[in-house]
Amino acid sequence: MSTSQTLPPLPEITHHEKLPQGAREIARIKSGEPLYVFVKYEKWLIILKPGGFKKYTIAQMDLPLGFLNWFPQALDNFRKPPAEGGLRAGAMVSDGELVEGEELCIMREMGDQAWPEKGPPPGYAVENRSRLEHDYEDIPELRDPQEISFSEQFLFEGGLLSLIRRLGAQYRSGTL
Repeated sequence: MSTSQTLPPLPEITHHEKLPQGAREIARIKSGEPLYVFVKYEKWLIILKPGGFKKYTIAQMDLPLGFLNWFPQALDNFRKPPAEGGLRAGAMVSDGELVEGEELCIMREMGDQAWPEKGPPPGYAVENRSRLEHDYEDIPELRDPQEISFSEQFLFEGGLLSLIRRLGAQYRSGTL
């Protein structure tokens, strides 16, 4: 499934403590490293991942608020064995699913247990195929779809998945 158009990115946020007008922080979570900041911007969700060692950096993921409902169930389905309706054996990427008009998918990230300094730890990434990353604003053909990674440990043991489920319940009840 693929959407016919690419949506513009939401306003680029350059610091997690300096949000644009119309945006408000709805949650933050940190378990060691990294920090994730969840921001509601009008009818969208922005997930920020600030970091950096010598220089401040920030990663930004623009999503529909419906992500908060979609992600826990999509992740559960992604992790099911093929015999229980999960992905076919060996698949590393889910099909794209439309969530409030934006195409989202989940990807497995294996990491390198033997050489963790060479890449991210094992976990899952979410890709928004409907929005391109903020880099290269003036040269769209050089931009990739927006993507954010979550380590397994942070999702399941660090409370990130629980936080997303709680925010999803607030979204469903209209209290977000």
